Amino acid sequence: MKPVRMIITKDQFGTITGFSRTFRILLIIAFAFVVRMELAAQESKTVTLQAQQVRISELLQQLEGLTGYKFFYEAGVIDPAMKLDVSLENAPLDKALNQIFSALSLSWEIQDRFIILRRKVSSSAQGQPIMLRGRILDESGAPLPGATIYIKGTNTGTTSDLNGQFELPVPEGGATVVFRFVGMKEQEVFVKDQQSIEIVMTTEVIGLDEVISIGYGVQKKRDLTGAVSVVNVDEMKKLKVTGIGEALQGQISGVSVTTSGDPGSMAEVRVRGIGSFSNVGPLYVIDGLILNDANHINVSDIESIQVLKDASSAAIYGARGANGVIIITTKSGKEGPARVNFSATQGWEELGKKIEMMDSKHWLYYNQLSYINAGAEWLGQPEDSTTIPNTDWQKAIFEMGKVADYNMTVTGGGKNSSYMLGGGYFSQDGVLKGPWYDRYTFRVNAEGTQGKIRFGENLSFIRTNQKLTNTWTSSFANALTMPPVIPVRDPNEITGRGYYGYGSVRYPTYSTNPVGQQETLDDKLYNNRLIGNIFGEWNIIKGLTYKANLGIDFWYGRRKQIDHAYTIRYLSVETRRNDRLWEESNERMTLINEHTLTYKVSFGKSNFEALAGFTTQTNKYKYLANEGYNQKVPGLWQIDLVSIQNNMWGSEQANAMISYLGRINYDFDGRYLFQFNIRHDGSSKFGPNTRWGTFPSASLGWRISNEKFFEPLKSVISDLKLRGSYGVLGDMQTLGNYDYQATINHSGPYEGFYAVFGEDQSVREGALQSNRVNPNLKWETKTTFNVGIDFGLFGNKLYGTAEYFDSKSSDLLVSLPLAMATGVGVDQYLADAVEWTNYGEMKNTGFEFSLGYREMAREFKYSVSANLTTLRNKVLRLGAAEGYREGWFNQVNRTEEGRSIADFYLIKTDGIFQSMDEVFAHTTQVLDPATQEYKTVLIQPNAKPGDIRFVDYNQDGKIDLNDRQWLGSPLPKFEMGIDFSGEYKGFDIAMFWNAVYGNKIFNGVRIWIESMDAPNNMPADLHPWTYDHPSKTTPRPYFGTTDNAKAQTDRWLEDGSFLRLKTLQIGYSMPETLLRKSQFLNKLRIYISCQNLVTFTKYKGYDPELSDHDVFVRGCDIGGYPPVRSYLTGVQLSF
Repeated sequence: MKPVRMIITKDQFGTITGFSRTFRILLIIAFAFVVRMELAAQESKTVTLQAQQVRISELLQQLEGLTGYKFFYEAGVIDPAMKLDVSLENAPLDKALNQIFSALSLSWEIQDRFIILRRKVSSSAQGQPIMLRGRILDESGAPLPGATIYIKGTNTGTTSDLNGQFELPVPEGGATVVFRFVGMKEQEVFVKDQQSIEIVMTTEVIGLDEVISIGYGVQKKRDLTGAVSVVNVDEMKKLKVTGIGEALQGQISGVSVTTSGDPGSMAEVRVRGIGSFSNVGPLYVIDGLILNDANHINVSDIESIQVLKDASSAAIYGARGANGVIIITTKSGKEGPARVNFSATQGWEELGKKIEMMDSKHWLYYNQLSYINAGAEWLGQPEDSTTIPNTDWQKAIFEMGKVADYNMTVTGGGKNSSYMLGGGYFSQDGVLKGPWYDRYTFRVNAEGTQGKIRFGENLSFIRTNQKLTNTWTSSFANALTMPPVIPVRDPNEITGRGYYGYGSVRYPTYSTNPVGQQETLDDKLYNNRLIGNIFGEWNIIKGLTYKANLGIDFWYGRRKQIDHAYTIRYLSVETRRNDRLWEESNERMTLINEHTLTYKVSFGKSNFEALAGFTTQTNKYKYLANEGYNQKVPGLWQIDLVSIQNNMWGSEQANAMISYLGRINYDFDGRYLFQFNIRHDGSSKFGPNTRWGTFPSASLGWRISNEKFFEPLKSVISDLKLRGSYGVLGDMQTLGNYDYQATINHSGPYEGFYAVFGEDQSVREGALQSNRVNPNLKWETKTTFNVGIDFGLFGNKLYGTAEYFDSKSSDLLVSLPLAMATGVGVDQYLADAVEWTNYGEMKNTGFEFSLGYREMAREFKYSVSANLTTLRNKVLRLGAAEGYREGWFNQVNRTEEGRSIADFYLIKTDGIFQSMDEVFAHTTQVLDPATQEYKTVLIQPNAKPGDIRFVDYNQDGKIDLNDRQWLGSPLPKFEMGIDFSGEYKGFDIAMFWNAVYGNKIFNGVRIWIESMDAPNNMPADLHPWTYDHPSKTTPRPYFGTTDNAKAQTDRWLEDGSFLRLKTLQIGYSMPETLLRKSQFLNKLRIYISCQNLVTFTKYKGYDPELSDHDVFVRGCDIGGYPPVRSYLTGVQLSF
């Protein structure tokens, strides 16, 4: 059969515009069908072979070369030395096999790529089958209904009934009968003469003997002494998400994740809180390769995930482990015939919540009232002949989004080799009109063994195409603030640039038209990423293994931004240009070279393992960007066709790192456990005197349940282990490649660094020093202490962990402003120059709990688990001269030494003035500096009935920013995840809940829609104070400057707690008995799923889950893209 080739052409940027979603589905299904048809076609091969007195072993090798099949048979089935005469000429494969093996009294059977040989049993010997009757019980003696019983190597099988009973015909010559039940140890029994049997199935101990990755090695889960969490990947994959971070949300304790519904966006992941004054996250290690990030990795490719949370587990990664380490292992091939797995998911997305806003009639009423209260002239009276628009801006900009996910893998292998081929396509069109995201992934993992050497490779390619969301001001906020009296499009718009509706003299709102906001900017990003490594292991002698690992992470991205310069905002007409084109390219290449030597030895009850290693890593970066105005040829949009070359940037940077590492593991009799890790890192990011850092850790464990005195309790407490650890970790992510050196900013023809010199006051180009030499910059360090307990009850049906951690981050990098007098000017973006210094300190303490229960011995099998994390953050040293630092958003966050980071520092409100008597009663005693006597003063002398009453916190007789006080934290008191899964007669259900409690949210969007000091729209349920209808919660509308609209008050502070049903999935799997009859399918499952189905919260915004902007501005809702609700349908099959 000739190979089938398919060529798909793409334009220069990779945008595939001619394929519909339906064709993509058909393409993947067709490919799977071609694979299967090609396998079937092999069965019609013809064989030509002439040989005399050829050994049977040589004959089989020749047949394997001619047919492409591999022969499998049990020892003793054939005599390799036997010789045969063979004469075949274009013989069909089945006839050729019959001719060769009939003389040897062998039967054959083709299964995928293998030909299985067995001894023939004569018909007289076979006789009549024997009816085997029996009963299957669990350990308690209860019957097990639904157990699978079948004759090994055949399609003959049955299932047990409600009483655990079954009947199965067994050949008279005997056969091996397999007994299988989910959650129980599989049993095989050879049956020959007996006609009845009773099988007692025992519960399979899950998890404790699981081997997990711990960095440069593996270890049994039962022997861990550090804080390592293992993610339930099967439950995680039920979420259809763009990245690993989103899939981790709520799955394990100690890991906090915030997500967004923005297509292609990556979640923010933090392990055990904020450990730095910069936005840095955990280190990712995928198939042994240390990566800069895990963005856009296909979650379907993942086999296992472990999260290293303390110094004991993460110290092996030294200077990069301070913020946690996430180790990911992708799928690999398995011994056996080729198996194809295919999954397809199609779904829809919507906003989880719509905020009802006023229509034109109600808005006009309150807008006029705000002018009346301010004593201003209202120009918004509609003319008699004019039809006032009534625009629903949310309907205009939001739509039903779409999501699709298709994946296929082919796995297989023999005794000495295995392979996995995988491909995937993920597509997401968001709920905001305009942005979209497509991802194409391809992966090849293979490994083999030759004698004492094991070798392999892991290679993946990722292509993403994305139309970015225009977020320079938020369309989500503008969809709420735009008045309904303004149309989406205005044919009478005076500039003629886009003909969008926006504010006017009549309705002077400065909100941006959200539809025009997304349409004026066509911002597309195209990324290509190649991640791969090759490795080899050599078992030098017994217990001594050398491993070499060479890796590459190459990323190339291109961005093309077309700005049509439409007029979309009142009094914001673009006059500098007709259009703008921005193009940039980014390139990043990371090369890793690792060598480790491992020695394992056991003597008596002692087990010892030692690891020593050497690694190097180089990172290179290239960047080039160009900006031009006014295209000469409409529609071409090429940078060399602009009329004005406005700006140009470019840079090349690099850094390197060298590391030495070591680890010692020791356990005695599985009771006493010890581990020591150390890593010595050197980085070019630091000066010669501080370039090297050493990061050690040690941990101890005591498995009490293995002690003799514990034997009487093991029937209840099946496993109990205490563990503790202490160590030091490092971090350098905050620092740039050359921050310890002095840098010069030179003004080229575009940058605009100019100065005026001389008598003639000539304008001269010049250069400025942008930072000072600081050779003393060094690593950030984190010292951690961790103590925990692991337990299992009732045969580990009930299991859990409890941990306490205390971590202190020291020498944190803090940027301090520099005065011009130092001789240092501004940075490359004309901002104030800063100097990095190791001054900061921060502490995080907390508890983590996890608890699970699994019941696998009944017809209804289920498991439930929960995890809970509490965390307390405290800033010890900040480096600011004032002792505090305020966030850039309205000064509502303040970070101060002795408190947690980014606490809310606001003026407290105290209700609404209902009368002038209450205004006059709002007084305090103030010391008169002239008379040195106290006098009574009005705190808010300009207030009127309907205005907000504020608390004069410092009692100085006035309301200003000095009256702010601490009113809450954006950090939750605890986070929790609850997972449930169950199975019953082929049906399965899974639910996942996550909860956040005790945090506050500053609802910045409400400032814009409830201040009533500008002609923005207002919520439909907002009832401002009026004389006819006084309110105790909402002030009177007032156009213009008013304290009622003051941003730094708790009027906008809300409870951010929520409980969310993150995932609900219901599926059905076809029974194995029916699948075996198909002689084609091994698995067929269909399912429906919902994500973010329901959220219980008091928060008034779109969603209480916010993506934070930086560590000093947290918990502020300024109109970002919220998480969305998804409805999905899917199918999974394998053959």
